[in-house]
Amino acid sequence: MAHKSKWNLNVSKQNVLSYYRDCYKEDSADLNLWDLSKLKKQDCHVLEGRDDLGSDFLPRLPISQQFAEPMMKRVEVYQRERVLLYVRFILVGKLEIKGEIKQVVSPILFNEAVIEKDNDDDYYFSVIDSQPEINESLTQLLMPEGELLDDTADIQSPYFWTSILKQSPIELNLLTLLNYPELANFEEIKTALKSSTVTLLPASILVFVERSASSRGVLHELEEITDSATLSPPINALVAGYEMSISTKELKYDYLPGLLSAPQKKVISIAANAHLGCVSGPPGTGKSYTIAAVAAEHMARGESVLIVANNDPALDVIADKLNENFALSDVSIRAGQKAFLKKLKDYIADLLSGYLADEQEKAPAIFESELKEHNALLDDLEQRFNKFCRKAIIRGQRLKKLEDKDMRWLSNLYIKWAQRSIKQLARQWSALDKINDQQTSRELLASRYLTALKNNNLRTLVNTQRKSLQAFNQAIRSRTSKRQFELFDNIEYSSLLAAFPVWLVSLNSLYRVLPLKPQMFDLVIIDEATQCNISSCLPALYRAKRALVVGDTKQLRHYSFLAKSKETQLRAKNHLSLSSEGVVSYRDNSILDLTLNALNSDQQLAFLDEHFRSKPELIHFSNAHFYQAKLKVMQHRPCTSSGHLFIHRVNGERDKNGVNQLEASAIIACIKQQMSDDRDSGMYHSIGVVSPFRSQADFIAKQIGANFSEAEIIRHKLRAATPFGFQGEERDIMLISFAVDNDAKRAAVYLNKADVFNVTITRARQAQHLFLSIDETQLPEQYLLRRYLGSITEFSAVHTRLSDIDDFQRDVIQELTKLKIETWSGYAVAGTEVDILCRYNGQYLAIDLIGYPGPWADFFELDTYKLFSRAKIEMLPISYGLWVVDKDTCIQAIVSRLQKRANTA
Repeated sequence: MAHKSKWNLNVSKQNVLSYYRDCYKEDSADLNLWDLSKLKKQDCHVLEGRDDLGSDFLPRLPISQQFAEPMMKRVEVYQRERVLLYVRFILVGKLEIKGEIKQVVSPILFNEAVIEKDNDDDYYFSVIDSQPEINESLTQLLMPEGELLDDTADIQSPYFWTSILKQSPIELNLLTLLNYPELANFEEIKTALKSSTVTLLPASILVFVERSASSRGVLHELEEITDSATLSPPINALVAGYEMSISTKELKYDYLPGLLSAPQKKVISIAANAHLGCVSGPPGTGKSYTIAAVAAEHMARGESVLIVANNDPALDVIADKLNENFALSDVSIRAGQKAFLKKLKDYIADLLSGYLADEQEKAPAIFESELKEHNALLDDLEQRFNKFCRKAIIRGQRLKKLEDKDMRWLSNLYIKWAQRSIKQLARQWSALDKINDQQTSRELLASRYLTALKNNNLRTLVNTQRKSLQAFNQAIRSRTSKRQFELFDNIEYSSLLAAFPVWLVSLNSLYRVLPLKPQMFDLVIIDEATQCNISSCLPALYRAKRALVVGDTKQLRHYSFLAKSKETQLRAKNHLSLSSEGVVSYRDNSILDLTLNALNSDQQLAFLDEHFRSKPELIHFSNAHFYQAKLKVMQHRPCTSSGHLFIHRVNGERDKNGVNQLEASAIIACIKQQMSDDRDSGMYHSIGVVSPFRSQADFIAKQIGANFSEAEIIRHKLRAATPFGFQGEERDIMLISFAVDNDAKRAAVYLNKADVFNVTITRARQAQHLFLSIDETQLPEQYLLRRYLGSITEFSAVHTRLSDIDDFQRDVIQELTKLKIETWSGYAVAGTEVDILCRYNGQYLAIDLIGYPGPWADFFELDTYKLFSRAKIEMLPISYGLWVVDKDTCIQAIVSRLQKRANTA
């Protein structure tokens, strides 16, 4: 009976996986390459002469400035929405497609392309991946019964296609293709369109088309996973509800450079110990840094990490963090990026040629031993500091009790008796300095440890698994996928992943980069998980032993074209319902939703609560309305009460196409002014424009292309997009075009979508400009736009100091005020009320008052000192006893630290 139950459970898992596979298949939208003649002239460039790129004679081809210069700008502006393709072997004529006769100008092969500009102002284009994709929608139409490819297929040869397509049931003129690499020109394509026979031309074209929503490679892997007898623990936890035990590994976050917060340490623990974990990362909370820290900690313990996301910008940010904060760029593989691939090829060639780190470098074990000593000493110093603080409380409270008895002679006697001991409390400052110095030393040693470990792993790979490294080197240089997979089979992945432990791959290109081997990685991290549909994540989850899903339910979800009725049919087909284990609506739920649904314990869930990105004014509304004021705003200071959020009343009109031209014009003028200011100051800011409405975003994008040079667009990272185009991205300065007017209140309903609105208003680091043509008071009071605009004037109200202060605070404040040092009592920084916050010459210092009876008597734990350090504010303890015995020394300690910060700013 138990055997039967187990069998039923396995069938159920297969049914669930089949359901997600079928939903993905139905939802898939191939690149629309059926009729390239419908593309606008600016999006289509027919090559002339010889195609020396496709024939493998040259690595790149020159291209006219007339097409290249504006296209480079368009690629930059539309980097998420569209893709530049190099297409060739063009079929031209009329075909029956789904019962209709349609004109076709469609390629057999296509590659993603990139345009480059040389120093001498010449333009060239090349392909990102030398292996072309086959336009299978077309080839399946031409050969509905045939298998096009076998082990010997050379898909880049015109002879292959002329021989294979001879068998097509459709009458085709194929012989002209044999002129390749001599190319048919635009006029020959036009002539072929008038012919009664469908012709396969030796033409090559650059086209700028909408990006594909899915990949046949993903679908193929979903088929294999569905048929697999063994699933990974993360997939079992997601679709079968398996409760996995949580292990307790000895972690190495103390071996990483940088000060990690308690939530970040919890994330590392979840990633290392739970088969399935989840991280909620609101905007600007260091999500990418945390992911990089998880990867570095895993590397320190000899484990491997696969990091995936739905889009490349998210992965690029993590790759930057791995390099900047952990120096792991040369052992983290950023797959699918041409510039990175070239660097990787060169790096591996150097390894094979013997260019390794200096053999005299200390072994990782020695660094690890030194780190243990450093961490032990740091613990000892922290305990001594805490002992000083506890003594300060005792001394201060005894002294105050004697003062309260109004017996001056007794308190003077106590001071005389305890004076030496009280003065020794000043040593807590040097103890704190030693802690800071030891922390700095530890971070440097941790960086050297990671580097030594990295080099040692590489050396081991070269010395013991040279053939594997050679196979990998050949695989990433291979020109055909068949050859690449043959070489992949020759690789000992456990050795390769020991030396290259971190891989960053987009979900849609994962199948082209790594074989579908079960649990080959110790951990997979899915970033921007609300943007990821469930099905596309399954191949990544299959490749790992544990999974960490990172996202924010308050941000944009993935968009699906799948109809609800079709989704219901697919559930019924697989004998499932929404109450079945592991089943949620594919259409309405992301991988983050499914993960949250599958978690068994809060031990598997972490919330990142320190917001670093924005000026406080810019995150204030979202923190209050979407995150229950749980975010600790790390840039919160008295000097940042306002001046970062600007409202421009434009009074434009929304036309029948949904475009507000006056708002667009005002935005272009604002960008020009910002660029002018940047040129004058020599400090260049990144600039983004977001509109919730596609038509307005597209119109502004065209205006950007018309008004700014390619160099300006790149220098300022300037682009316009909808919130979907900016999810996971940020800019120094954001301009928001709401686009609606007083007559477009129905359109304004869309602005009330919480996820859209939250992403729209949380992209800016330094300043945000709002362009409005609507009187928001005409909107219902509960509308987000009205509430947001109303909250702007409320922001300064949170900048209040406590009026109810004790005598110790008052005395310190009076002495500092005499020195023209500004002070705030009980001021909240990073979610913590500090006894006194000081400012001098624009620099801040937090004072921790210790020992005076009352609410401020206790001392802050060192975790709070570290929290303030992450917020770029130093904290200094001042004990009441020492203040009474030697006030001047206390004042001098405060002043010297403020001056030191001012001098080093």
